[in-house]
Amino acid sequence: MGVRTPFVYMVDPVRAEIVMEYVKGTNTRDKINEQICLKIGKYTSILHKNDIIHGDLTPSNFLLSNELVLLDFGLSYRSNRIEDKAVDIRLLEEIFKSLYHSKFKSFYDSFLEGYGTLIDSKEVNRILKNLKQIDLRRRYA
Repeated sequence: MGVRTPFVYMVDPVRAEIVMEYVKGTNTRDKINEQICLKIGKYTSILHKNDIIHGDLTPSNFLLSNELVLLDFGLSYRSNRIEDKAVDIRLLEEIFKSLYHSKFKSFYDSFLEGYGTLIDSKEVNRILKNLKQIDLRRRYA
């Protein structure tokens, strides 16, 4: 689909074993900037356009190698629900707010710019509207 991930060589469910490619790189958590956030947004839009919810969308689950590499699909699942896509984005938004408070706006705006490259603007607006509704449901705001 255009999202770089480690290649999976073997899965043995009986022995609970996965053998996959080792990807040498730096965790984006330590090198994040607006350009990386834009690329994270593009990767997320590819996943969501194909109804894949990552489930743990954080800068720690991306590596900088020759290209950006997305890791850890352990919580991922398939869904076309707007709510699920919004929840995926909400986690990343919260991480940006807590870890990169002074750069939050520029990082999140760059992410949204990347996210809007492949998904129809009406769909993006529905997802962001749902994201606001999720925030309003929080018990302690």
